[in-house]
Amino acid sequence: MTLWRVVQNEWMKLVRRRRLAVVVALALCLVGMFALGEHHEKQIYSRVPTQAASADWKANAKADLAAAEAQLSLLERQSPTSAGAAEALAALQQRVQEDRYRLAHDVGPISPNLLNGWAETSQFVGAATKTFIPLLVVILVGDMVAGEMTQGTIKLLVVRPVRRRTLLLGKWLVSVASSAALSFLLCFAFLGVALAIDGPQGAMQPEWLNVHVRFFTQPGALQPTPVALYDHAAVWPMWHAFLLQSALVAGAMVAVASIAFTCSVLFPSAMVSTSAAMGSIIIGFVVAAMARGQSWVRMLFTTHLSLYGDLAGGTAFTVGSPVTLAQGVAVLLVWTVVLLAAAFLRFGRQDILNT
Repeated sequence: MTLWRVVQNEWMKLVRRRRLAVVVALALCLVGMFALGEHHEKQIYSRVPTQAASADWKANAKADLAAAEAQLSLLERQSPTSAGAAEALAALQQRVQEDRYRLAHDVGPISPNLLNGWAETSQFVGAATKTFIPLLVVILVGDMVAGEMTQGTIKLLVVRPVRRRTLLLGKWLVSVASSAALSFLLCFAFLGVALAIDGPQGAMQPEWLNVHVRFFTQPGALQPTPVALYDHAAVWPMWHAFLLQSALVAGAMVAVASIAFTCSVLFPSAMVSTSAAMGSIIIGFVVAAMARGQSWVRMLFTTHLSLYGDLAGGTAFTVGSPVTLAQGVAVLLVWTVVLLAAAFLRFGRQDILNT
């Protein structure tokens, strides 16, 4: 019951903070930028002559499926030893899976002059997860403890008959809950804008998940060549995949909020704690980009902020090393647990009353 009261108190303080208004304003600006980009892209697509989708797409899909399956049965007998052979095999696997999905779910291709708002939103969210959304989370919770340390109001809390770990746990729960809610709602704000501008088509279009990436060493090449493999891939409707992506974004932002929260405990200044959290994210991105291809890059938390990219294979192409969703979740979990342990240890031993 004491923890619940702490959470209620911290949530009310969060709602009244000016930082929340700043975060909301920045989020609205981000949504507006996305809307402007989508409107501009739609104008470009509108210049393309209207082309109706093929009425006999089912017959074409059946013929393409039969041809692709025949070629695939020949290639699957040989294990690919080069990037070119693996790419040819992957292309056939993707064709077969797409044709089977379209025929099973009666989903025809979208007209070439129409934008797919679901795909546009998914791509933008994937990019925003690595840049804008983590920074918004840091601004929101970067001074959760340091702000009260700076103002001196933290002393009024620690003298109450509430254990320090309960107080800190309540603050952390509010931090991660607000960060997850912010990122989840922001994803759907992007989707609402895209569907309003581009139209509702595309919800049932195929999306590939659980894509494994294999790296092939080419003679004379400086770096291995990545090839996406679809032998274990699953095909989902885009609306279903977007729900999963939004949930994974919220989960990744829990780790970001935990890092910002730890900085808020370790550094008693609100400005310093926020700057330290932002700096750790920016430096993490820079190091991951500079050390592309190194196996230890997978241990950085910034590598896995796009957990959906881990699942869809995009992260492996970015970092130049095989990555799975399970690895990404494990890395973020380890970072969260270790940093929270440091925060609780620091807060429990800190002489707050005499600071």
